[in-house]
Amino acid sequence: KILSLEKEKEKHSHLLGEKDKEIQNLKDQLRSKPKNSEVSLLQSQLEEKTKEVERREQRLHSLSEEMNRLKCNLSTLTAKCSELENRAATSQACQEAVTNTMGSPSNLREAEEQLKDALEKNQQWLLYDQQREAYVRGLLGRIFELEQKSEIVSQQESKQRNSEGHLQEEKQKYDQLLLTAKSDLQTERHTITQLRSELNEYKKKYEETQREITSLNALLQSQQVVEMKTLENENKIIGEKVQRLKQENESIKGQLREEKRKSEDLLCQVQLLRKSLLTQQEEHTRIALLEQQIQICTTDFENEKLDRQNLQHQLNKALKELRKAREQITCLEPLKLQESGHMAQQDDLPAAFEEKLTMYNSSPTLKHSSILDESFLECPRCKVQYPTSQHRELLAHIDFCIA
Repeated sequence: KILSLEKEKEKHSHLLGEKDKEIQNLKDQLRSKPKNSEVSLLQSQLEEKTKEVERREQRLHSLSEEMNRLKCNLSTLTAKCSELENRAATSQACQEAVTNTMGSPSNLREAEEQLKDALEKNQQWLLYDQQREAYVRGLLGRIFELEQKSEIVSQQESKQRNSEGHLQEEKQKYDQLLLTAKSDLQTERHTITQLRSELNEYKKKYEETQREITSLNALLQSQQVVEMKTLENENKIIGEKVQRLKQENESIKGQLREEKRKSEDLLCQVQLLRKSLLTQQEEHTRIALLEQQIQICTTDFENEKLDRQNLQHQLNKALKELRKAREQITCLEPLKLQESGHMAQQDDLPAAFEEKLTMYNSSPTLKHSSILDESFLECPRCKVQYPTSQHRELLAHIDFCIA
């Protein structure tokens, strides 16, 4: 039973070790658990989209630089226009035309400042377009105004053609400059239209990219929520499993403690049994020794009994001989000689008693007088009892009592 308990103890300890290893493996899996493949795929897609957005931002940056260059070209064109206007203003003969033309450069500077502000603010595309359209309208109005002024100048020149012939050449020169300004304005309009179309295209691409980013963010958030829920559920399941394993571990530990207590009780019982076996063996040895002593005593008692029987037999034999001798004495001796014979017999009795004692003393001695003293012999006449060890005195008493 002790061996079976030890085997069960080893089995329970092995089970406890396996449970601890399983708990540790679950903890390691919980700590080093990789993310879901779908979430990683979404993250990779998001990274690709962010890279694409960065590339588009770089393209937008390059386009903004190109627009800045175009802006510089536009500023040069405006400078040329202002130069043409200044030349036209110098050609005017009237002070009113000169004063009217003096306010136009300030308007152009204000439009340029507005254009600069619109180009610096990339997020306000509509305002930028409106300002550009207003700028184009202003240019067209200015061109129309210049055409009117040129017509006025041509009328004045036609009136003063006879007196001022050299103004015709200047008019032709200014007309040529005006045509070049118109052609430059047409090219600028074409460039502005192209830029507007490109801007709208990039705006659409930017909006599509923003929509894709928002959709991906929403999808990522939903996936993260789902992943968090799954992780929470898995953590809850693992926590419940760990709690269950802990409870099983505690129950197994309680069983192990109970088995230890039982094994300790059994060990105490085994020790008590060993002590009782030792005491029983000692008692057996003592009983064996006592049995040996009893056997020796019984053997001695049997020997003493045989000796007693022999002595009783000898005593009876001696009594018979005495009776025979007494009968012979009574039968053979006459009455007269009876007194003398009686006196002689009395004189011979001590000698006979001494002879009997000597004969009995020559018999083998007793081995254990203490055991023989337990039995008694008695005189057949006066019933006086003597111990068996004093049988010689009894014989002498019988001889003396009968005589």
